[in-house]
Amino acid sequence: MQTPIGLHGHRYALVPPQEFSARMKAHWTSNLGLCSSAPLEKLWAIMAKTFNEAISDTANCVQAPWRILQPPTGSGKTRGACLFAAMQAELNLTSAFPVGSIIVTRLIDEADKLVTEINAHAGREVAIAHHSRAPKSTDVLQQHDTLVITHQACVNASASLNSSQGAAFERLRRWRGGERLLTIIDEALANVVEDVKVTANDIAEVQRYITTDLDRQFFTECVALNLLKRALGAYENQGAASVFMPGGINTPDSNLVNFASLRNEMKRIEYDRLGAHMTDAEVRGRISHKVDRTLEACQALFDQWSYYAKSGDEHSFNSSSLSVPWGAPGPVVLDATARADFLWDLFEDKARLEPTPSHVRDYSNATLHVARCAAVGKRAMIKSFKARFARLANDLEQRLPVSSSVFLCTHNANTHIAKGDGMGFERFAVGHWNAVDGRNDWADFDTAVIFGLPYRDQIWATNTFFAVQGPQTDEWLKTPTWKDHADVRRVMRQRQLAVMVIQAINRIRLRRVVDEEGRCPEASVYIVLPRDADGDAILASILADMPGLKVADWPFEMDGPKVRSPRKGSSHEALVSFMGSRLPGSTPLTAIKRELSLSDTALKKLKEALGNKEHSTTKALCAISVEYTVTGRGRGAKSYLVKHEAA
Repeated sequence: MQTPIGLHGHRYALVPPQEFSARMKAHWTSNLGLCSSAPLEKLWAIMAKTFNEAISDTANCVQAPWRILQPPTGSGKTRGACLFAAMQAELNLTSAFPVGSIIVTRLIDEADKLVTEINAHAGREVAIAHHSRAPKSTDVLQQHDTLVITHQACVNASASLNSSQGAAFERLRRWRGGERLLTIIDEALANVVEDVKVTANDIAEVQRYITTDLDRQFFTECVALNLLKRALGAYENQGAASVFMPGGINTPDSNLVNFASLRNEMKRIEYDRLGAHMTDAEVRGRISHKVDRTLEACQALFDQWSYYAKSGDEHSFNSSSLSVPWGAPGPVVLDATARADFLWDLFEDKARLEPTPSHVRDYSNATLHVARCAAVGKRAMIKSFKARFARLANDLEQRLPVSSSVFLCTHNANTHIAKGDGMGFERFAVGHWNAVDGRNDWADFDTAVIFGLPYRDQIWATNTFFAVQGPQTDEWLKTPTWKDHADVRRVMRQRQLAVMVIQAINRIRLRRVVDEEGRCPEASVYIVLPRDADGDAILASILADMPGLKVADWPFEMDGPKVRSPRKGSSHEALVSFMGSRLPGSTPLTAIKRELSLSDTALKKLKEALGNKEHSTTKALCAISVEYTVTGRGRGAKSYLVKHEAA
């Protein structure tokens, strides 16, 4: 039975929460093959109730706080959003006043998948995706009950960086039923804060490509670029750490500096043909994008407040704004890490965390193995990653069975090393920070390894605080207090680290519910945390968000003694000597490559020798009960040396 609400003389038909919960249970158990529970079913009813309340507020023109739901990972929040949209579309068929919705998700591919899922539930085309890969006309968008967009599509729809009145949704919120009444934002908001950062080098690169003709044609804009560059130099010479500038010279009534026309002209430049006189579309696109982003950022500095900051040896002007406007219709955020995310603290009375039932998930089948080491940030990890990764692989290969499936999350700059050197497990995959949230690529892996942390700098914290709370003073930049936090920027960075780590941990199979208690399959997580308050705070947040998770000490040192120095003589002699000292069991050739410091070419030749039963090395290994085996085929093949018990 549908739930009607009467608003302004209209009667909107809404999805009944209990009916939604029953449909979710059937989909969850029959279609997805997962286990339901009373807490899960209660959670699903709360989701529908929250969506309905947001719709009612929008229809009544009530500016209610953003509703923040925190369904744990693996509790069906995305699947529920799809089913709710389809059920609402079913009601719209017979309602004189239909309810339209917007779903905002992180990735383009995910947007397309959500549309497919919604339409499958509805049995007809009620949802459509709109993103940079497949933009739709306004007429087409208005014909669909549900519009699915990415965070970036939302940002692109914004009128300007300092938009705060819902301009981003003016084109998107209109449909054949009038105004869309609900916005579901799936997962933690990505790009919620649009950062602006301009350095003297950024400006100099733009100026390199400004010809004499362009300089004459856009005299004001070129003078403005010079002014910014000189101002940066002046602050650098003064030795200031940070300086706040209340507002740009542009006002709503006087737009003195406008880079729009210059940006359009510079998009026509064939950057790849300058200097080298070669055609390279990739180079042209990369330079064009960088130049345009710098000019866009410079525009923001003239339009709104900004501040000067020094970070390391870098001097920059910075600004920021919320990229998702407050005016989104009926916003409900589905954020599994909402408790840890400090963003919602900053929203204050503009956001409200909705209570969710306890005992939805139980992580007692998973163990978090914690090592505490120094220097786990990006710079230190890049500098020492190869040696550290060798120690990590050596440690894990001794702890875990060869049949393990291991997902490693690290910094993007180090992924090529991890993929190249590999680990000796049946499956080994690598992901990097800022590209793992919401992904299901590793959902059936049994082990996650967090190796290196994605620290955000002080400028990020300042930008985020200013974007939500409004710009502060020079005094705040020196002493960033807020409420009972003596250094709110440090708290923000700690909490953001925790959010990203929890997201990465939940990429593996512990996100899957296997019984009525909400437990997951057996899983292991290995993490290297810093030996300081940041490490303590991250660990506390993980345990608060993942009830029942077991914790164990992991006696691992990233910067201990080298794994092994190369042995004298040939690699074949070293191999026989090495295997002679090994205990019975399997040793992956990836481990042998590291132990003996073999190049890719040397490893290839060694494999060829081991494949020949008449080769002297193969015979020598056979004499000590060592056998060469290969599992799988093609690129997925794995090679091992198996040492048998002595007869």
